[in-house]
Amino acid sequence: MKNITLRHVGQWALVLVLAFFWFKALFFNDHSFNFEACCPFGGLQAVTTFFVNGVLACSMEGMQVVMAGILVLSTIFISKLFCGYVCPIGTVSEGVGRLGRRFRIPKFEAGGIMDIVLRSLKYILLFITFYYTLKSNDLFCKKFDPFFATVSFFGEDVTTWMAILAILLLVAGAIFYKQFWCRYLCPLGAISNAFKYFYVFVVMSIIVIIFHQADISINLFVVLATTTILAYTLEIIGLSKRTGFQLLRITRDENLCIDCGLCDKKCPQGIKVSKMKLVNHPDCNLCTECMGVCPNDENAIGLNGSTKFRWLPILITVIFIMAGIILGTNTSIPTIDTKWGNKEEMERSSTFEMAGIKNVKCYGSSMTFVNQMKKVPGITGAATYIRDHRVVLQYDTTKLTAADVHKSLFNPVFIDIRQPANEAEIQLVDFYIENFFDQLDVVFIANLAKEVDGIYSFKTYYGNPVKVRFFAGLNTNVDSLKARIENSDLVYSTQEESFSSKGLYTVANVERNDTIYTGFHIKKMAYPAFKRAFNNRSQYSNSQLASVVFPIKRYPKNSQHMPYLINHLGKADPYIVGLISQYSLNGPVAVVFYVKGKTTPASIAGLMLSQKLTIHYDNGISEKIVNPYTFELPKSLSINKQESEEKNKNKS
Repeated sequence: MKNITLRHVGQWALVLVLAFFWFKALFFNDHSFNFEACCPFGGLQAVTTFFVNGVLACSMEGMQVVMAGILVLSTIFISKLFCGYVCPIGTVSEGVGRLGRRFRIPKFEAGGIMDIVLRSLKYILLFITFYYTLKSNDLFCKKFDPFFATVSFFGEDVTTWMAILAILLLVAGAIFYKQFWCRYLCPLGAISNAFKYFYVFVVMSIIVIIFHQADISINLFVVLATTTILAYTLEIIGLSKRTGFQLLRITRDENLCIDCGLCDKKCPQGIKVSKMKLVNHPDCNLCTECMGVCPNDENAIGLNGSTKFRWLPILITVIFIMAGIILGTNTSIPTIDTKWGNKEEMERSSTFEMAGIKNVKCYGSSMTFVNQMKKVPGITGAATYIRDHRVVLQYDTTKLTAADVHKSLFNPVFIDIRQPANEAEIQLVDFYIENFFDQLDVVFIANLAKEVDGIYSFKTYYGNPVKVRFFAGLNTNVDSLKARIENSDLVYSTQEESFSSKGLYTVANVERNDTIYTGFHIKKMAYPAFKRAFNNRSQYSNSQLASVVFPIKRYPKNSQHMPYLINHLGKADPYIVGLISQYSLNGPVAVVFYVKGKTTPASIAGLMLSQKLTIHYDNGISEKIVNPYTFELPKSLSINKQESEEKNKNKS
């Protein structure tokens, strides 16, 4: 226990807290804790994308941005406190290193040119991370970060081979080198070192601003490359000269020091403390492990010349973290904040605000929302806040009212749950459901309706409360559906958070409609009909065209994927010029129109029945996707195929 310090206790206490929430997510499907809020590196990337692209990266919010600011301030004025006292990757790396020493595994130390070359790796990784983050507005670090890969269970944002390689380098590096990851690979360590020389980057930022004001564009690649090269150069200079500005530093009293080297062995970063009077090394994070170990006099190593305040860095760290939590909790930063109205429209605009839009939960869904709002005449701007799933809309008061804006947020849907027989009799039952509004509510209600026999589909209508019209069999227990909705306890989870339906919905009223539909009519309503002409259809007369009908055996419910099929057909054959898909008496069909004499039904059938569709995008990229439809070969083609086989058999 002699080697256990207050810093170690704090580090592993934080790791245990994170492990507790990790186990809750793993075994109890509880994703209420936001692991992304723990790392300020994501906040730094988010701030950069906000200034460069006008949007926050991914699912970043106020907490991460504030923590990024706290990191910058603490690094500039004190030291890399996050690295020395908070970072779980650094804690694990230290722990694995101590375990290696326990088993007497020899430690290596890169020096001279090798050390300088290895230090460039983290700056290369820093450049790559920021470059692709700014290009995509999505945190590139998620692809390889060992911490995020672990807590997200190698989720969809993680590139498996990158993350596994990073974890192997973290563990193996810690065994054979002191803090190999932190010193040579960590991009957060690289940018933290850069903040030690902040005055240089202030000058560079001023230059960039001047260029921007002068409408002189600067290539993103050049800016990032220049910045990382400059930061790397300053770190190399800082290995031997004092170049940064810090209020606290480790000092060595040359009169008391006996050059035993114990302080060097104690330093987790492998710094040669015994060779310095003032430790100005870029890797120093004020961990104070070197203090109090001198066998001659424990006052040989101090903090600003004193040994009385060894606890000061950890106290400052706690103060910074608490300040970050308080400020972050009360700071709301929009993921997207954009305006597209002209000057006159903006002068006439008012603000509409609504929270609880659950499908606004990240950058991607925010962009989808904004693009939808751009299609609404009179909406002049939009901002999204993912923390409370809140949207703020600007609207032209001469074209819209607040009620109109509220209605524009509602997206009516028709959801197919199960299919009735063609001759079945279907009744209409209207539920007026309070707190039902967005697409996640649709998901919840669809899952609840699946549990009640006789519910075939439902359709939503805007209102306050929203009307949900269920298409149900005559003997369906409607009261059972009402009870399930009001007493539901469904959970929808993402990597960032979870949503529960418990206590969410109230059925204000239930009305039965006297209209009776047939099962066939419901099937026809549920099937997403489609009609599209392409490949210059208008240049051909109807007499020049023929068609072939493909029965659809299987198709994706509640979604329209025919545009993919159009892309596949139209790019492969310029003489396929149209497609209609609808529900017939015998089930869904796709009717393909083509130019007579230029292509054949057999050729079209080959494209339609392909297991994979070839999709060509406007940017020149092509990809293959699984065909979402299963088509049957038309009877006419089946007969021709059979006749051809019989003729070949007779010839032989």
